[in-house]
Amino acid sequence: MSAQKSGSVMICFLVLSALPALISGKCSVNLDSRSGKYPPLLLKEGSFLYPSSEENDERILSFEEDEEIELYCHGSEKYQYKTFVNGTSQASLPLTCKSGDFMDSSYTFVVPENSTCNRAQEPRLVREKKECSPVGADGKTGNDLVQVSIGWQLGDKFVEQVGVCVDESEFGTIWTKHVVHGANIEFRDKDPKRPSFKTDTRGQKRFFNWTSSWRMGKMYSKKSQAATITDLLDGVKEINGEVIIETGSSGTDYFAKGHLSPDAAFITNAEQDATYYFINVAPQFQSFNNGNWKALEGAVRDFAAKLKRDLNVITGTHNILEYPDKNNNMDKIFLFNATSVPAPQYYWKVVEDPKTKRAAVFIGLNDPHVDVAPKELCENRCGEMSSWVDWSLTKLDSGYMYCCTVEEASKVIKEIPKMSASGGLLTDSDEAETGTGTSCQTGPCKCSCIKKASFTCTCTCDDGDTVTNTK
Repeated sequence: MSAQKSGSVMICFLVLSALPALISGKCSVNLDSRSGKYPPLLLKEGSFLYPSSEENDERILSFEEDEEIELYCHGSEKYQYKTFVNGTSQASLPLTCKSGDFMDSSYTFVVPENSTCNRAQEPRLVREKKECSPVGADGKTGNDLVQVSIGWQLGDKFVEQVGVCVDESEFGTIWTKHVVHGANIEFRDKDPKRPSFKTDTRGQKRFFNWTSSWRMGKMYSKKSQAATITDLLDGVKEINGEVIIETGSSGTDYFAKGHLSPDAAFITNAEQDATYYFINVAPQFQSFNNGNWKALEGAVRDFAAKLKRDLNVITGTHNILEYPDKNNNMDKIFLFNATSVPAPQYYWKVVEDPKTKRAAVFIGLNDPHVDVAPKELCENRCGEMSSWVDWSLTKLDSGYMYCCTVEEASKVIKEIPKMSASGGLLTDSDEAETGTGTSCQTGPCKCSCIKKASFTCTCTCDDGDTVTNTK
């Protein structure tokens, strides 16, 4: 009898322990517990699912009873038919939340954290012959231009991640465009492992078709750069008393593969990996790449996170860097054959808040060998954005960089696409103007202010009184 009672208690306990899941019906995906070698994309209604918060330092996505999501393994145009989820021979696996667990259409339980694709995912690269800039990488008209979309085919919808304008006369990238998702960017994947750069998706040869991914990578080696530039300049290896290309392990004066749309601007590992194509880079001195340019990229992410909304970003190149040869003639710097893969003289970045239609252009000189600050191409307005412009404005070897309005910068840099921005700069007053408000402490009172057509401030004081004032 006692044994039977003990069994009854055990059964009762097991049933009760399952009741919370049955009652709540909530399901979750812990993004920090994904163990698959190639985690599939997480989609809902044909769009990416992104984290927007953390619970106990973990990124967890929560779903209600009967809510549907999709595990999707994305392949390039050529290999989509070979890319599938969990050995199912299907690229898509729809799941439904049922009593705290996910089930597929055959009522089989599926743990998204353990799911994997059978191979590494690749984006689609869609190429279109298009005049995407009024001038080419050399500043001239009549160049052979193409526009490329790096993106994802999600059902019937193609979602562009990065738009690219490429000059195939010079094999230089003129600009790229992307969106920074401010509500999600702080919670992006942070995997230190990254793929090598490629000329195209596997099995394709549409870009840099005169070479290979391996040979393109070799052009960026320090030894190859030093030899190429010395040959271009008829034996000259130094400028202003400095070696142009440092080949030692500690040197920073060499051309890195400078991301235009950086990997850290995107949320998932798959999207971050999709930035590793040579059409998305240009030769950028490492001292600049890891200096003020890196600080700018971080500042853009932080600003988007502060606003908690999307920012549009266009990043480009302007002019070709020149150095004097032994006869003091200025020669343009290329990484290949004195005609291809130009080193830009300037990098620029437009950051636009589509909600307020305000924007700013950041211009950086890609030359650590200057010994005096260069003449600025437009009026420097960095002082008006000091709340988030936090790099060294005067450190020349980190890349001399400054800020302008879109209107002024576009007069000089023809490559900047037409923008809808009104000309206002992205300052810390944006936060108040969008209605999200600011707060402050005034004596015994705490105040919250919102600016729309006028300022409205509501203050709560220690004596319990609440005062609202509009100006």
